[in-house]
Amino acid sequence: MINTTNQPKTQWSQFGVLISVFFFWGFVAASNGIFIPFCKSHFNLSQFESQLIDTAFYGAYFFGSLILFLISTARGKDYLNQIGYKKGIVFGLLISILGAFGLLFAVQKETQKPIADIQNEIFAMKTDNALKLTDGLLTIKKTATEYALIASKSSESEKYRTDETLLSLVDGKAFTIQLDTNRFDSKVVDTAGYKAIISTENLKTAVTHLGSSKFNSSVTYGTFGLILLAFFVLALGFSLQQTSAQPFAVSMGSEATGAHRLNMAGGINSLGTLLGPIFVSLILFGSIAAKKEATIGNVKVLYYLLIALFAVAALIFSLAKLPKNTSDEEVEKSNKALSLLLVIACLFPLIIMADYFSNLLQISKIALVTGSMIVTLGLLLYANVASKKNAAGWGAMQYPQLLWGMLGIYVYVGVEVAIQSNFGALLITKAFGTYKEGDISHFIAMYWGSMMIGRWTGAVSVFNLPKAQKKLAMAIVPFVAFALVLGVNYAAGKPISELFPYIGAIVVLVLANMWSKESPIRMMYAFATLGALAMVIGIFTEGKLATYCFISGGLFCSVMWPCIFSLSITGLGKYTSQGSAFLIMMILGGAVIPPLQGAVADTVVGIHQSYWIPVACFIFLILYTLVTQKTLAKQGLEVGAAAGGH
Repeated sequence: MINTTNQPKTQWSQFGVLISVFFFWGFVAASNGIFIPFCKSHFNLSQFESQLIDTAFYGAYFFGSLILFLISTARGKDYLNQIGYKKGIVFGLLISILGAFGLLFAVQKETQKPIADIQNEIFAMKTDNALKLTDGLLTIKKTATEYALIASKSSESEKYRTDETLLSLVDGKAFTIQLDTNRFDSKVVDTAGYKAIISTENLKTAVTHLGSSKFNSSVTYGTFGLILLAFFVLALGFSLQQTSAQPFAVSMGSEATGAHRLNMAGGINSLGTLLGPIFVSLILFGSIAAKKEATIGNVKVLYYLLIALFAVAALIFSLAKLPKNTSDEEVEKSNKALSLLLVIACLFPLIIMADYFSNLLQISKIALVTGSMIVTLGLLLYANVASKKNAAGWGAMQYPQLLWGMLGIYVYVGVEVAIQSNFGALLITKAFGTYKEGDISHFIAMYWGSMMIGRWTGAVSVFNLPKAQKKLAMAIVPFVAFALVLGVNYAAGKPISELFPYIGAIVVLVLANMWSKESPIRMMYAFATLGALAMVIGIFTEGKLATYCFISGGLFCSVMWPCIFSLSITGLGKYTSQGSAFLIMMILGGAVIPPLQGAVADTVVGIHQSYWIPVACFIFLILYTLVTQKTLAKQGLEVGAAAGGH
């Protein structure tokens, strides 16, 4: 029996409390684009390893939904509906607090080792890795054939540049000029630092000297595995919050205005994605003028603040008078669908523990990640065939539009995350300028701001405006949102003049929206095609043009969630709720595709050419749209305007 207290009109004071969690999801997820480059440098990671933060974060969404599905299947009733959405959000916030505390614990496990104690590790360094000494002034780095000592240009670093013992070991007997402490390119001339080429044999002597009483150098170590575990727990809480909050938003008023509330909540989520990179950059690196080095102490400040925010939100939700939504309806068991999802879950360790399994199985990381994607694709295609023969036990998976939608969400989330998560590593390469980790937040914010621009533009269609006014709004809203992105960056002291030319991409968005005529099918065709085109142009160009092209990936991903979601659940009837849960599980794509791109960047073509992975994803989304259009047409189903947002 259902016990639901509905309000005929939206209670905005209650809804205002609810949408705060939408802000948190966007704030933290978008902040990963700043935190990932920091972790790569601080923990001496490869590009693939740095992307495991996304694997842990987005993998948790899959496992959170799967755990709820397992509990509900075992009990025969939807567990979340039994306890109510309000309690689900509070429990989710408490789990996120636990994850944030875990991050504090993980960074506190950082230790220092004398450089002499890790000589063998230095000599076995991976290609293109860097190892920073405790004072942060000197970095030891390795390319494919040689080592380098790289010193930042400052009065304190002169002790390395003038030391006679070190100079005697350097090819050419003098430090050459290096662009900055994160680059390794002898052709670049600048005044930001010094580089000394050194042989493996001489490096042993140099390391011994650096460990002497004169320098007493040590290397700072942290436990990256604990960071990943903490991110997983943090996002596990987000999974429970999201599973509760989205249907809760719909229930806080009449069904007719449910789409309006979801779009407004999506707008708040996008505001979080805009502010997150800026705020995190200011905490980790300071203002543009300050140029301070990111430290573990700064990271602690960030997560103390998050703990406080989560705690306040949990308290407010506990005390707030919100509608009570509970249900004791029986849940139809879908054992075949559950078995398929459990097999997909078993693929997760292959990625998060890729170093171990790569050595054990004697295959590359690219093969591991690609293999997991192929198996996932194969399982869903198998379900499509098997459910046609016998629908019993498949539940919502008996509908082909849902199975294709699960693949669509998997690839869409994967490409959305991969573009920006690898973006930080791209921007600090010579071809894209002279940026450091602390200088890129306005570009990351513009990427996520692009998501906000697209979603705000898409949200216009759910309001019952006259045709002329709707067209005018769709032309004006994206530029208003763009102005907001610029304003936030300006207030944070970021160089917004670099973002002005991006207005051309906004014009393209407006034209694509008008061409789509509010149809999810037309939107998917337009935005997936434009996304692929933007990535290709970015690959074949450098500098600002390529930067704008890669950022525009945010514009072209912006409306894909509601489009794919609405197409996937069309015609599901009583299986709509279960189908929605399966779609949320496929956020798993954000855990797989970013590290695949990272592995390609490490071992095959480099970070710039690795953006062929997003090209392939957008092409798949074009094919997905074609198949879905035909699938729905065979069932005689029509789809109206897309609504809602992720």
